[in-house]
Amino acid sequence: MIKRLMFPVLLAGMLTGCGLLPRQEPASVTDAELTQRMEFANKEMQVRLQYSDWLLASQPQQREQERERLHNQPDLESRVSLAMVNSHPAEPVASRRAGLDALKGLQPELGLDAQAFLRSWIALGEQLLARDSRRDDQSKEVQRLKRQIEQLSAIDEQLNRRKYQETGSALP
Repeated sequence: MIKRLMFPVLLAGMLTGCGLLPRQEPASVTDAELTQRMEFANKEMQVRLQYSDWLLASQPQQREQERERLHNQPDLESRVSLAMVNSHPAEPVASRRAGLDALKGLQPELGLDAQAFLRSWIALGEQLLARDSRRDDQSKEVQRLKRQIEQLSAIDEQLNRRKYQETGSALP
């Protein structure tokens, strides 16, 4: 009988003991602090948007200067900016892929707003890479077909000459 009562009593004692532990009040954020955080996030996003707008409109020489400026800079913002420069739609495919991979790797180090922005930048970059790959494949196919047409035209011309030579007719 004592053994049967021992478990419920022991359980009740443990639960009561948990209630005696000091409670920590959750850190409350004041409206002023929340407003300040939102203002900072908005300014940060505005800077990112302005930079990406400048970058997309930039010329190759400007991007090269920016790349030199950002090279070997250890801070996170410089590494993100360098990856964005490298992933510019006009850069070579290998550079773009490396830039997009770098951005993916840097995302966990950034805040949620910056991550959301970079997800959009990365998605756009990947879509452009896919489009450019299709365009390159189509261009290669067009070149291959042109070569085949030229070869077939040459064969046709040879056949026509032989035909005219066999019949004794003059070439037109």
